[in-house]
Amino acid sequence: MDEFRIVMRPLYRILLPGAFLIVSSVPGSGQGARPIGITDDELFGNVVKASKWDNPNIPVCWENPSPTDDPYRAIVKAAAKETWQSHSSVRFLGWEKCDDSSPGIRIRISDEQAHTNALGRFLDKRPEGMILNFAFATWSAGCQQKRDFCIYAIAAHEFGHALGFAHEQNRADAPPECRLDSQGPTGDYNVTKYDPQSIMNYCNPIWNGDGKLSVLDIEAVQKFYGPPR
Repeated sequence: MDEFRIVMRPLYRILLPGAFLIVSSVPGSGQGARPIGITDDELFGNVVKASKWDNPNIPVCWENPSPTDDPYRAIVKAAAKETWQSHSSVRFLGWEKCDDSSPGIRIRISDEQAHTNALGRFLDKRPEGMILNFAFATWSAGCQQKRDFCIYAIAAHEFGHALGFAHEQNRADAPPECRLDSQGPTGDYNVTKYDPQSIMNYCNPIWNGDGKLSVLDIEAVQKFYGPPR
């Protein structure tokens, strides 16, 4: 089965300026990996059209929640709500513990590199579709000093992938020095012009856009999913 994995870059760029690590794509990922039906000739934008959720009411559940991580799960929920949801017709619903048949976005909490294992609706019912880190013991240890901020900003970025948005620096019209940072699948639809301030852009001078959507991020999600209801 074809699949891809989108990895969240470590936070060394903001926590240790000048000493960040660029994560290479893992086998089965990168620009050569894509949902079935998307070909090389179609890869030129920042959204995969086929990844758009048919219903903007998107269930979210936790595969392994525990009482000790209640505050951090609340931060993730707030990040999704205050960014992509507040600026579009999308609604993230549920946020309870997953069962074996739970639809939508399934999140596993794990002390590893944060990542999303597909774009948009290709996450539907997928076990461990999104991985989020609350401990930062084995990855981005500097986040232990900025835990709430890191959890919020990383979640906001990952929920962009969960809506179908690829990394902005992958675009053909990104500056050459930014394209060196390309990672994960590239979209097949240019929703807006290239956005150096996008929360989905590793080349953003402010890491992860400080956890906020840019003006063009907002324009893009409204074009793709519609304005707030």
